[in-house]
Amino acid sequence: MSTAIHRRVASLRAGNDPTMVARLSSGWAVLGDPQVLRGYCLLLPDPVVPTLNDLDGPARRRFLDDMAALGDAVLAVTGALRINYAMFGNVEPALHAHVFPRYAHEPEDLRKAHPWAYDWSKSEPFDLMRHAALRDGLREALARAGTAATTAGGGIHHLDLTVSDLVVATAFYDRVLPTLGFRRIEDAPEGPLWAGASFELGLQAARRTAPHDRHAPGLHHLAFAAPTRADVDRAHGELAMAGVVILDPPDHYPQYCEGYYAFFFEGPDGVKLEYVHTPEWPA
Repeated sequence: MSTAIHRRVASLRAGNDPTMVARLSSGWAVLGDPQVLRGYCLLLPDPVVPTLNDLDGPARRRFLDDMAALGDAVLAVTGALRINYAMFGNVEPALHAHVFPRYAHEPEDLRKAHPWAYDWSKSEPFDLMRHAALRDGLREALARAGTAATTAGGGIHHLDLTVSDLVVATAFYDRVLPTLGFRRIEDAPEGPLWAGASFELGLQAARRTAPHDRHAPGLHHLAFAAPTRADVDRAHGELAMAGVVILDPPDHYPQYCEGYYAFFFEGPDGVKLEYVHTPEWPA
């Protein structure tokens, strides 16, 4: 099924939607068109799903957390009194959340009504020149809160690992990565992809056979950022129960920095992986 939500997410992925505020963990924050109330935004999931109930527990929580974080940003930037949230999907049967700021200066007869009581056909259409400052302010507020994935210089967009057995490796990372906050997205032609808050991880089949050696030139190990120390302990317990090879259990590593807390485990082909929390890291 293709809906307006599917088409808009495709445009956002291609970088062709000027209403884009930020890429969040669960999807895309965009400005509404029209701006029926100044600062009206939507949150669109990526990948698109029919309803909130079609998301599993962690993905559902990420979407709802992102929706509230977008509301926080709208409040901070617009000075609104409160935020209204709405999810319907009756006209466009795909999940999308409306985030509406409400103001004291709204007309008396509309102040306590739902936003669809306004005449949307007479509302201000989105205009890039007129609304760029609003869009950028929301983007900065989300970035300050550590919610928006940044595409500024110095960031990582994606990382691909070559693997000797693509089927085995895909099954492994399908089990492990959701525990670390990633979600499976649409596969690339070369192999599967998972999206985290700040970068994507992909797999490709190796074209030559050679044992992995982390002490040779190339990848030494790959570290994933954990939001809290408790998440490190939780993930360690879940992966150990799933039979993942644990190299080192959770421990402190003050030689790296104060508060560095991590565990290490092994992936396919002997790749060393890490899940780490440091107090200053905006995971």
